[in-house]
Order: sequence, then structure tokens, then C-alpha cells
Amino acid sequence: MSRLASYLSLFLAGLAALSWQVLWHLDLSLALGVSAQGAALTVGTVMVGMMAGALWAGKRWNGEAMGNPWRTYAGLELCIGGLAWLPRLAMPGLEKLDAFVYATYPSAAAGVSVLSLALTLGPATFAMGASIPVFGLIGRRSGCRISGLYAANTLGAAVGSLLVALLLLPSLGRFGAAVLVSATNLSVALLGLGLSRRAAMSEAKETVAAEPSVARVPLRVALLLSWVTGVVTFGLEVSWFRLLRAAWLSTSDSFAIMLFSFLISLGVGAAVSKRLRSLRETLPVLLCLAAAGIWLGTAVIERMDAWGDVGGDYGPRLVMRVLAALLGMGPAVLLIGMSLPALLDDRQQPRQWAWLFAANTLGAVMGSTVVAWGWMEWLGPVRSAWLLGVLLLGFALPWVSTWKGRGAALGFCGFCLLIAWAADSGIGTTRVQGPTAFVRKEHQIIAHRNGPDQTTSVVRTREGYTLLFMDGYAASGEVGGNTGYMDAMGRLPMLMHRGPAEALVICFGTGQTARAVLDENPAHLDIVDVNPSVFDLAGHFASNRQVLSDPRTEVRTMDGRAWLRRESRRYDVITLEPMPPFFAGSNSLYSVEFYELIRDRLGADGCVAQWFPIHLLTPSDARAVAAAFVRVFPQSILWFDPRSHDAAGVKQQGILIGRKGTQPPGDWPGYDRDSASQRPYAVEVTEAGVLLSAAELAEYVAGIEPVTDDNQRLSFGKDGLHQANLRGRSVAAENRAVLDGYRRAGVGNAER
Repeated sequence: MSRLASYLSLFLAGLAALSWQVLWHLDLSLALGVSAQGAALTVGTVMVGMMAGALWAGKRWNGEAMGNPWRTYAGLELCIGGLAWLPRLAMPGLEKLDAFVYATYPSAAAGVSVLSLALTLGPATFAMGASIPVFGLIGRRSGCRISGLYAANTLGAAVGSLLVALLLLPSLGRFGAAVLVSATNLSVALLGLGLSRRAAMSEAKETVAAEPSVARVPLRVALLLSWVTGVVTFGLEVSWFRLLRAAWLSTSDSFAIMLFSFLISLGVGAAVSKRLRSLRETLPVLLCLAAAGIWLGTAVIERMDAWGDVGGDYGPRLVMRVLAALLGMGPAVLLIGMSLPALLDDRQQPRQWAWLFAANTLGAVMGSTVVAWGWMEWLGPVRSAWLLGVLLLGFALPWVSTWKGRGAALGFCGFCLLIAWAADSGIGTTRVQGPTAFVRKEHQIIAHRNGPDQTTSVVRTREGYTLLFMDGYAASGEVGGNTGYMDAMGRLPMLMHRGPAEALVICFGTGQTARAVLDENPAHLDIVDVNPSVFDLAGHFASNRQVLSDPRTEVRTMDGRAWLRRESRRYDVITLEPMPPFFAGSNSLYSVEFYELIRDRLGADGCVAQWFPIHLLTPSDARAVAAAFVRVFPQSILWFDPRSHDAAGVKQQGILIGRKGTQPPGDWPGYDRDSASQRPYAVEVTEAGVLLSAAELAEYVAGIEPVTDDNQRLSFGKDGLHQANLRGRSVAAENRAVLDGYRRAGVGNAER
């Protein structure tokens, strides 16, 4: 019973720990902005905090000094459940501090972010790390190996990755999910206290699982292998996840599936590691086989977009993707996952457990950083994975016990690397990744960039269109009338304002919206985008007419929400076209809180335009997006581009245009001013494009719960487009049918 309770406790603790990491990422991305640097700093802070906690606990505690380890473990879980709230509680203060520091000392903003992360994440992650040496001491009391407890903890984290993304956040929101995760920590603590009392009452002696009295692997070798497996594990997570994001798109459930498959493989590896007997002889061989598995697995993963059919029911699609991810990642990750738990089993002192965990964690931080910020840009995700395999082989091969074994391992691994080389699918050179049928047609790669957080490509189709791909998604492009709405995104809010001088474009894309804003002659234009590659590639799109070279234009590589919080300038016009609403992270650019931030940065008569793509929103999500916009900007209209439509003729590119204050949007005074270019639509056509007036739009969203930072409806909601069966279905037509039901007879509305 004690052993079963030990495994259950560690399983629940792992579930809670992973859930907290997901929630922390959401909280801190809202407070400090979404960026590759921010994500790397958050992960790095978590890992460093755990490493520091493990080293401190390993030095301080041993079997005699600690007493009953269950009591200590219960205390740590209580600390985690309470301290994990610090990032959320500190959010308002962090936002103000970040804005103040950026305005006063911009160069110090990154340092202050690191300090903020350390102060908010540090205490809870320190307690998580301190629990690692306690695992072994608990194992002594319950007769479990530390590898078994480590496996239970990792498998719990795997389940947590799916649970938080598919159930907790969709059902409870950020706050409710955090409450439930805290309750899980409390349950683990109570279970630990119960086991502590039972152990004290029985006065049982420590039961040590059968282990050798002398370690089979020298400590320096064990530390080296722990470090290199940490480097490779997290480096693969960066490179393989980049490939899978492009194959399955950057949605929250795709991330959950990837993480689940990765952690399941690590957990199974930890569970079977106890079967390793001749550890010094077998472990290097297994790591050599893992290197071969990396190369063969990469050849599978880089072709996942060929399986990227978005149709079909959601449940079977999830299962298919889990199986596909396990096929590509599972063998190599399972073999690597056997290493650290087996090395922990090989030691009996808490201090040495802590050293091994710290070496592995340090390697994880280094691996993720080097791959994301160095190799990814130079080599791309496929070759980065290859190089990680070479690195693993290089460290493992010298420790194979015989020259014959080394030769056999080298020959087999070399053969597998040649297979991977021959199977290279040409990502970034001859083809672009993506889940749509388009990428399997003839196309030409014009330019390709692998940034630390996103892969960006310029693609020329055989029809002559030029498209901008971001992580497998055709985000923008020059495709004739179907992208004319991009001009309207910039021009219409400028035309609604009587004298716009200061303008802001959030999300640059191909630059067509920024060019339209500039053509309406503002005195100054700020352009903000989190992806620096879009600015580097802007010259491939003639339609922006070198907007970045205009002296009135200033470019900022930053999360748009962070820029609004940091910048004190008042804008007359703000316009934005984020990535699709159902993408992970996009929720923060469609929420009530974001629109409130925009309102605070608008001048007295300021206007705002928000992309409203009804072909990328289910009807319920479309109303939730509009409800958030209208709550903050009640004087709003919904406009549709008359030239942008699908094959069935359904107009699908909508724009929500709002005005600050109580003055209703009326005429278009900007038409009385000169423009630097010919306007696509006369004033009569623009007026006819208004589908819903302010009063009709208010009726459309009446009683609808809006998108908020807490409910995370677009990223984690149960009715997102990425969860729908789209075979034979047109959500654009469904949305138009709903919208048309709110039109009243009169003059000035589209298609009346």
C-alpha cells in the first residue's frame, strides 16, 4: 500500500507541476509580452530554480538529517501550491514595472524581466527542485526505486499537459484552473502527511531496494552523460516541435499533443530503466541507438505535414496525431529517458542525486538556448536535430566497453545518418511545410528564415502569387482581390478620423496595411511585430512599395500588447491583423483587456480596426470576438470587403471598426483629404460595405460572453475552429447567415 501511495503521490505532483508551468507561461506572456526571448527566459528560470533547489536540498538533507521524508515532501508540496500563485498575483506590478523601466532605461528592460521572473517563479521552482533528492529517501521508506518514482512523476506531467489544455483551461479558465491545481498540491501534501504518520506509528525501518553497494558508473561519467542527455532532450524538443508546429499549425492542442508524446516517452523510458543490469556496458550502447533513433525519427517528423488533414472528428484526429508523434519521437526519447533515472538508481546519496539532476537540468537550459538562438537560424530544425544526434553519439561512443562494440555502433549509426541525409525532404530549399494541399503542389521558395521562435518563408506559386508562410500557415500574400482587405484594414480607420497624425500598425505581414495607412498621410507611423523576419523579407512584396524606407515610419520588433503597455504616445489610429484567432497566444490580441489597453492609448477621437475573419471562426467564437470589441468600443461597425470572397462567393474578410468615446461612427471625413495613392473604393462603395451598424452589432453580441484573458476562449475553448470537423462545412457561410439575421432594412448596408 505504501508503494502504491508513493507512486500516486509522485504522479499527482508531476501533473500539478506541468500544469503550473503552462499557467505560468500564460500569466507571464500577458504581463511581459509574447516573444521567443520571453518564453526562453521563463523556461530557463524554471529550470535554474529547480536546479538550485535540488543542489540545496541534496547538500542539506540526507536520511538521518531529514527524519521522515514524507513530512518534508508534504511541506514542499504545500509551498509549491501557495508560491505558484506569485506570477499571477504579481502581474499588475510587473506590467507597471516593465513599462516604467522601458520608458526610463530601455536597455535595462531585459534585465528587469529576468529579475521579475526570478522573484516570481523562483520560490515555487526552488521547492520543486528540492523535492528531487526526497524522491530517493521516500523510495527507501517505501521500497521503491528512485527511477520508478521519477517515472511516475514524469507520466503525471504527461497527463497534466493534456489535462490542462483540453479540460482545465477550457472549462475553468486561468483562475479556476489555478485553484484546482493548488488543490492537487494540497491533496499530495495531505497524502504525504498521512503516510508520514503511518510510518511513525509503525516505526518501520528504511527499506532499500536492491542496489549495488558500489556505483557501476563513475561519477564523472554519470555527470557527463546526465548533462549531454539534458542538452539533447531539450534541443530535440525545440527542433522537433518546430517541425510539428508547421505540420499541425500552432494551436494549443497541438502543443499539448507534442508535449504529451514527449513526456510519455520519457516516462516509459524511466519506468523500464530499472531493468538495466550491466549499466556501464549497456547505457552507452542505448545512447548510441538513441542517436540513430534521432536521425530516423527526424525523417518521419519532417513529413508530418503530409498527414495534416484538418478534416474529420476531433477525437480521432487527436489520437492519430499522438500516434504519429510517438512514431517519430518515441523511440529516441524513450532510450534517452532511460539514462538519468538509471544513473539516479546507481547512486544512494541525496547529494549525488542532486548533482545528477542539476547536470541534466543545466544541459537542458543550454540545449534549448543553443538550438533556439544559434543552430536553428544557421541550420534549420532538421539539421539541428541531426547535429544533436551527432553530439549524443560523440559523447556516448567512447564509453562503449569494447572496440568491437564501438565499431558496430558507429557503423549502424553512420548507416542511419546516411538514410536521414538521403531522406531529407528539402524544407526551406525546395518546399515549404504546411498542412494544406497547396504545399504539395508546385511552388518555389523565394526566401526562408528560421528565427528563434518562428519559421518564415516567402513562396511563389505556379499561378504567380507570392505568399508569406509562418510556421506552415499562409499568413499573408499578394493574391489579387482576395487580399484587398489588407488595404482596407489600414485605410478605413484613417478615413473615419478627421485628422489622423499618429498611427500604429500591429502585425506587419507583407506590409500592405502599413502602406495604406501611410498613403493617408499621417505625420508618424509605428509598426510593431514580434517576428523580425517579416521586416527582413518585406522587399519581396511589391505591394508595400517600400513602406519601411519612408522617414515617417518606425519599426519595433516586439509583442504588440507589450508595446502598447510600454509606449506613452497617444495614437489617432490603431489597426491590427494578428495570426488566426485559434492559434496559441492569439487570444491575448482579441480579448477585452487588450482592447481596453488600445482604448487607453487612443486619442480623444481615435479609431481602431480589428481583423474579423469569419472563415477562421466558428459562429460562437465570432460572436465572442465581436462581443469583446463592442464591450470596449460600443460605437463600432462591421465592414466587409466586397472583393474578398471564397469559391462559393461568400464574403469572408470582415473588419471591426470602432471609435473611442460616445460619438457614433458616421460619415467618412477622410475622403475630403488627398491621398498619396488612388483609393480602391469610392466613398459610396465604402458605405455600402458596412454590414452591421453600431446598433445592429450590439444586438448581434447581446448576452454573449466575450473573449477575456481569463477564459482564454480562442486558444483553449471547446468550440475553436481547430477542433471542428470541417469536411463539407463552410463556417464563413454559417457566420454570414447569422450576421444577415441582424441586418435591418435600410440604406447604407452591404447587399441590401
